[in-house]
Amino acid sequence: MTQADILAHYREHWDEVGRRAADEGDEALGYSSPIEDAVTYPIYERLIRDMGIRVDGGRVLDIGCGAGRWTRFFLDRFSPASITGVDFAEASVAMLGEWSRSVATSVDLRFETGDITEQPCPIDGRYDLINVGNVLFHVPEPDKFGRALSNIAGLLGDGGRAVTTEYLPRMTMRTEWMLVRSRYEFEAACTAAGLEIVDVRPACFFANDPMGLDGPSEGTRKRFNAVRALTNQLLGSAGSNDSRRFITGLFAEIESACLEFCRERVAPIDMPSQKLVVLRAE
Repeated sequence: MTQADILAHYREHWDEVGRRAADEGDEALGYSSPIEDAVTYPIYERLIRDMGIRVDGGRVLDIGCGAGRWTRFFLDRFSPASITGVDFAEASVAMLGEWSRSVATSVDLRFETGDITEQPCPIDGRYDLINVGNVLFHVPEPDKFGRALSNIAGLLGDGGRAVTTEYLPRMTMRTEWMLVRSRYEFEAACTAAGLEIVDVRPACFFANDPMGLDGPSEGTRKRFNAVRALTNQLLGSAGSNDSRRFITGLFAEIESACLEFCRERVAPIDMPSQKLVVLRAE
């Protein structure tokens, strides 16, 4: 698929999510695994505090804001002066604009339609933190990918950082929806755009695609995907909120225990998980 195909999909997808949210409320906006959130959110929060990224009182840009997953994360755990959400799907921006009117907060919340791969960059301003969650591996075209990175570099304020979700395997892999660039290809593209990788933090093993694993899909990746599918099946069959909370907590503890064990023995970039990758302008 090209980026245009992916845009067409998400226009339709966020339009459907928006209709469900109008009927069901904010719960319809959740689209990530609750296990993934339970593991990744504390890691992301610690990363921000460890690196001294100015989020409290700072300006946050959420590229590919989708259903507002990361916008809600920043609102729940920090006190930024402003959050600007940008998405290339108009349905996402309309949905979050409607949602924001019901949010009681002093944070300046704005949502705009824009494509980070365009030149000139359609986004204005300079930001202390640019969040790029599950976006860049959905840009398969090399020229658009390079423009996205260059635009991100130009949007960073003094001392600002960008945090993107990547897998960074040793070999580049293509699926129908994703072009997962190798760590070498990704770093070279960042360097060409004037960006430097300054930190890598692994997140979930099983609650996200195991694209950090090298090798054929019928190998170890198949086993990881089997665990993921069975976990989702168990969550989906839970008969009550208490059961879902218990299952979520159990698997989040398993994920966290695996991460803690591997941190002592495996380089962060070699983890099989998705990773939070921190970039700064050179």
